[in-house]
Amino acid sequence: MRRIGYTRFFVPYPRWIPAAALVLLVGCTNIPDTYAPPVQRRPMTGPEPSPVTHFVTMKDPQAEAHIVSGVSRHLEAGAWRWTEPRAELVFRLSEVQHLRFVMEFAVPEMTFAQRGPVTITITVNGRLLDKPGYQRGGEFRFEKAVPAEWLRTDMHNYVTLEIDKPWVAPQDGARLGFILKSAGFLE
Repeated sequence: MRRIGYTRFFVPYPRWIPAAALVLLVGCTNIPDTYAPPVQRRPMTGPEPSPVTHFVTMKDPQAEAHIVSGVSRHLEAGAWRWTEPRAELVFRLSEVQHLRFVMEFAVPEMTFAQRGPVTITITVNGRLLDKPGYQRGGEFRFEKAVPAEWLRTDMHNYVTLEIDKPWVAPQDGARLGFILKSAGFLE
């Protein structure tokens, strides 16, 4: 049997076209432009970071964490605080070798005129470091080496500052010691 009038018409196409179409379809996905940040979590172990450090200036935002007692919570002139006759500060140390206790302070002339020469007793962790005397008013810097065996890294270190003659403010009768600008331990 013979077919008449029929011509077989065949147009060849490359075999890669279906594969390319499949790859294009698979590659089309909806990817968001932004991603939410991962959830922030605190580690389960380890101590909380302490605001207490080895040295503090009274204008430091963390200064109140260093005050145990006897230092005004009110910052004067953006730089210093009044102490009471007895003040106590706390410090945390990462090492104890070759440290000096350093303190910048002032005995105002107006208070000095009323109370005369003063002595400040400085103790570190209950041990007497020094008893410096001041024969005039003004700004001062005290600095003295502290024996390493007096200090500790595993707990807080306490410094007590006690003036022998407090000044009594005439306005409100407040008993004040001296002006504290900074204190702590330095190498």
